[in-house]
Amino acid sequence: MKREYRMQNRIIAASLFWLLASGFWLLADTTSAEEIPQKEIVKTPKVHIVKEKDTLWDISKKYLNNPFKWEEVWDKNKSIANPNRIYPGDNIVIPGAFDDIEVEPTPIQVVEEIDENIIPPLPLVALQPPPPPPPPKIPLTTVTALASAGYIIQKEIEKGIIFDSPETRTIFGIGDTVYINMGVKEGVKLGDKFTIYKPLRVVTHPITYKNMGILIEVLGELEVKDVRENSSTANIIESFATIEIGNKLKDREDMAVPMIDPAAKIEPKGIKGYIIDAKDQRDTVATGDIVYVDVGTESGASAGDRFTIFKSEGQIGKKAKRGEKMEVPKVVIGSLRIIKPK
Repeated sequence: MKREYRMQNRIIAASLFWLLASGFWLLADTTSAEEIPQKEIVKTPKVHIVKEKDTLWDISKKYLNNPFKWEEVWDKNKSIANPNRIYPGDNIVIPGAFDDIEVEPTPIQVVEEIDENIIPPLPLVALQPPPPPPPPKIPLTTVTALASAGYIIQKEIEKGIIFDSPETRTIFGIGDTVYINMGVKEGVKLGDKFTIYKPLRVVTHPITYKNMGILIEVLGELEVKDVRENSSTANIIESFATIEIGNKLKDREDMAVPMIDPAAKIEPKGIKGYIIDAKDQRDTVATGDIVYVDVGTESGASAGDRFTIFKSEGQIGKKAKRGEKMEVPKVVIGSLRIIKPK
């Protein structure tokens, strides 16, 4: 009888141990680890950084598997004035090609069980993933295109000129040494930088015949290396076009290229104006050509603004009576984008 009682005690003890162990594992199973949120993949437009010897033909072949799609790439990148001239460091947006970017999601909060008798239960709110990052901004144009485009000034801004050089040449570029007719008397100091430019012509408004100013072209930049009483020695540190003896100097101008958001919504500003001149002084222009308009910062225009080009209204037709104004509807003939407002 005692042996049976001891045996029963052992069975009960073993059962209790099994229940305790089972309870431990049940408890362990109910305490699961926090779920690790997965990273979200967001697609952004692919941007190619131009390298030496790159062409739109090669870029189209690389990303679009078809070199004949170079015109689509050119059309997507309005900052490229000439498809045959792209430069190292330029950013080219590839139409129809994207990069996958991993975005860190918001960590999922773990809700712990609480005693309902102490604090009422809180409502659970579904967590929304963070919005995808905006696409990277791209340059509106290139430094060379921005500088060579030139702009119209109201009055002459000359501070000095390049009057000579220790070189035997008369045409100069980056690294060449020149002499300028400014020195200590003019307040020039070692390390001063000046923009090199040349005036092209006086611009007259084609409608109002008002004198709009002088069209200038930015040629480059120089830095003073030695200062004398009324002259200085300088090195050319930037060259955007041919630099010659006699070219003029003005206070240094920042040639930073404006950056734009390719996905930004274009809001109309209600600005109207006229094309008053073209860089090459032609009566007709085409895609990529530089023109000058009679709207600027005072009108509310800013870099990147787009304008629709219309034929003028109210033109006199060939069969109209002399002096009679015939009503002609607007005809859209193109569009342009502001690259350097003044």
